[in-house]
Amino acid sequence: MTLLPPNATPLERALEAGVARISTIDTPIDTLLDPERIAARWLPWLAWGLSVDAWDSAWSEATKRQAVAESIALHRMKGTRASVDLILSRIDGLARVIEWHEDRERLPPHAFEIEIPLVTVAGAAGGARAQAAIVDDIIAAVDRVKPLREHLTVVQALTLSGGVAVQGHVRMAAYRRDDVALVNDTSPAWDFYLQTELGEPMQSEAGTILDTAV
Repeated sequence: MTLLPPNATPLERALEAGVARISTIDTPIDTLLDPERIAARWLPWLAWGLSVDAWDSAWSEATKRQAVAESIALHRMKGTRASVDLILSRIDGLARVIEWHEDRERLPPHAFEIEIPLVTVAGAAGGARAQAAIVDDIIAAVDRVKPLREHLTVVQALTLSGGVAVQGHVRMAAYRRDDVALVNDTSPAWDFYLQTELGEPMQSEAGTILDTAV
C-alpha cells in the first residue's frame, strides 16, 4: 500500500521504500540512556555522550556501567578529594591518597601523594601495579579531576616485614605549556571517532576504534 500519487517520481518512491523499513530496526529508546539496562555494546557511546573522563576497554562490564552511571555526579564534584578517590577506586582499589596536611613533614602545602602498594593483602608482590603503565593511567585520570593548584606525586611502595616502607618508582605529575608551531593534521577525520576529553580515541572490547561514521 502506498500513499503516493500515481505521478510520484522514482526518488519519492525510493524514499517511501526506505522509510518503510525503519519500523523493522530495533530501537530500544527506553534503555539507551539507562546505564543499568543499555546493551553492553552501546556503553562506549553512552559514556561518550555523558563525557566520561576515563575509559578503559579492559574494564569489566560492571565497572563500565558504574563509570557511566557516576559521570554526572563526578562532574559536579570535580576538584575535590572525593573525585580523586572515586577515580582511584576504578583503577586500583588499594591505592590511597595522602594530602599535605596529613603528612606535613614530607609534603609541601597544596601537594598530595598517591601510594600504590606493591604487596597486596594476600602477600602477592608485583603484578600490574608494579608497572609504569599504571602510574601513567593514574596521573592521566587524576589530573582531570584534581584541584588545579594541587601537585601530584605517585609512589609505588613496597612494604617489608617489620613495617619498614621502601618507596619505589616515583613519577612526578609535572606539566609545562610550551609555545609550538602549528602543523596541519593530515590524518583521518577524527571528528568521526568517539574521543575522551583529552582527544584520545575510545576503543571497543575488540580493540577497534569506535566511530560515528555510517
